[in-house]
This record gives sequence, structure tokens and C-alpha cells, in this order.
Amino acid sequence: MHTHNVNSKTATTTPPERWGAKSTSLRMDGFITDVSSSHPFDVIRADAVISRLSKKAHQGCGLHAEIYEYNLIVSAMAHLKRLPEKDHPAFLHAAEKQGLTLTDEELVRSANAYCDLRNELFEEE
Repeated sequence: MHTHNVNSKTATTTPPERWGAKSTSLRMDGFITDVSSSHPFDVIRADAVISRLSKKAHQGCGLHAEIYEYNLIVSAMAHLKRLPEKDHPAFLHAAEKQGLTLTDEELVRSANAYCDLRNELFEEE
């Protein structure tokens, strides 16, 4: 007969964490889930995502700061909504470091500035 001695003081009733287990802890290492990847465990630096969104917003803005800012805030907030909750603080922190505030108030402010500029541009034509 085989016996297994188990120290009841150190034995645990909860299973050990396994690789690939779902993590609910907040990420604060600057990395976020790569939502564009097909692999669920791929990560990307949050500041790299913000830089990529910034370059994309710069295209087609016609060197108008209001258009650029509005496009950047809209795309960053859309990306934020696609992220899991645990990645929100890291993404928001990276945005803050680059001078970008992702709030509803900031979105409304930039949308108003964008609309005012578009009205001015249409009046000039």
C-alpha cells in the first residue's frame, strides 16, 4: 500500500494558479492586452498604442489641432472600451503621460472645438 504523508498545516485546499489562468488583478506594468491579436494572451505597451493612435489621428487632420485632438480622443476612447477592465488603469496612465485626458468632459470639449472649426472652415469657402 502506498501512503502519502501530507502536512496538514501547509496543505492548501485551493488549487495552485496555472499558466493561462484568467487574471483579474489590475495591470500597472505599462502593458495592456493586444485587442488586435488573435491570441488572447498577447500584450502590447500602452504607450505604443497611444503613439500609433496619435499617428493615425494626425493623418487627414490638415494641421488643425482641433481635428487632431478630436480624432485622437475618439480613437483612444474607442480602444479603451475594447480593453478588459484590468487594463484600463495602465492605458489611462499612458495617455496621461502623453498629455491626453480620456474623460467624457474632454470628449465633449474637443467635439465642440472640432464643430466650431468645421463651421469656420465651411464659412470661408
